[in-house]
Amino acid sequence: MLEFSDLPYQFVAPKPNHFIIGLGRFVNRFIGLPSKNHLIKNIELSGLDSYLETRSDNKARYVIVCNHPTHSDPQVVNEICRRMNIRPAFMAAYDVFARSKITSWVMQRVGAFSVDREASDRKAMKCAGEILDQGQYPLVIFPEGNVYLCNDRVMPFAEGAAFIALRAQMKLGNDHPIYAIPISLKYTHIEDVREKVTDKLKSIAKKFGSNLSKEEPIIDEITRVSILTLSKYLKDHGYNVPKEDFEVEQIINDSAEQIIEKLETALDMNLKEEEPLISRIRKIRSKIHSIKIEPKDSDGSNIPENIADQAMLALRILGYSGGYAKQNPNTDRITETVIRLSEDIHSTLEKPIGKRNVFAKIGKPIDLRTRINSKGKIDRDAISKLTEDLENNIQININQANEENKNIGGEKF
Repeated sequence: MLEFSDLPYQFVAPKPNHFIIGLGRFVNRFIGLPSKNHLIKNIELSGLDSYLETRSDNKARYVIVCNHPTHSDPQVVNEICRRMNIRPAFMAAYDVFARSKITSWVMQRVGAFSVDREASDRKAMKCAGEILDQGQYPLVIFPEGNVYLCNDRVMPFAEGAAFIALRAQMKLGNDHPIYAIPISLKYTHIEDVREKVTDKLKSIAKKFGSNLSKEEPIIDEITRVSILTLSKYLKDHGYNVPKEDFEVEQIINDSAEQIIEKLETALDMNLKEEEPLISRIRKIRSKIHSIKIEPKDSDGSNIPENIADQAMLALRILGYSGGYAKQNPNTDRITETVIRLSEDIHSTLEKPIGKRNVFAKIGKPIDLRTRINSKGKIDRDAISKLTEDLENNIQININQANEENKNIGGEKF
């Protein structure tokens, strides 16, 4: 499945090269962003003054935290950092480095390093801490961990970014402030893509022996095709097919849960039915990676084939919960949902359908010295509180961008 490497994890260290960074920024700005891979027409950046106020302290360090709604985010953030006049280090999923040797080489030279999203990656944590300690490069992290293609809804942040930042601040003390800077990204279409989206949904329906109804609302057809697609996959892989008279939310949760239960049994994990499904699937993915890293510790006899694909499938299924498109069936949300459905079916990264603008806002920097207690330690709830504050800040700024959005992407599909 998309965005999940089935290869054993190996840490990839950054090897920043200023010439490659400069060249990469030029190519990204004038060629990459406008290209068919991203179709970014313009980035409207606001909030820069709040960041510039912190630059008077030459001892300051920065952790930049962003939401991760699309596959264009690293390129967009790279351009934002150029406008901020900083050269950041990126914490990136190992899956990206594993795509090719050329990709890995370039990523390292622009200052990126890998992280195992499914486990406690000590080498990545150490590398991130050293970057903040040295203070030469700001650190960019996407705490959502995956691209979910639901831009208007910030998915739960993992606490790793807050942990790294607070631990570094505790070590550095009050003389070297670390600022956590939330940056919100909101993409919107600036051209009419409704015909292209409908055609893509038609091709998906046809793949499963169905046709779109011209009388039914597009959101109902998306739901029908999604359930049809899910049912066929579950049937082909020996799972129970959900009953058609169930509510959509129940179908999603039941479908994901039976995959999760099968994987927990195969991996000899303790079943905790009261635990949230998203938490259970994260633990499964962590266990899969630990087996791949240390295969000698497991005979693997009960592990099903394509186990990583099944784990990723469960995670992607859960991502459809909450009625994202139905709550506000505008062009942006319908397009995201159809592209996501296509990615999940074909297991390939989909290119954008039409030209887009990005509303990017730099939120108010958080001085992490204020999050360390009087004894120079991290309080028990400090990490979760910082994570919550960053997540809420980004969600609020996305909501504001939606209120101000006058582009066609914000209009009803």
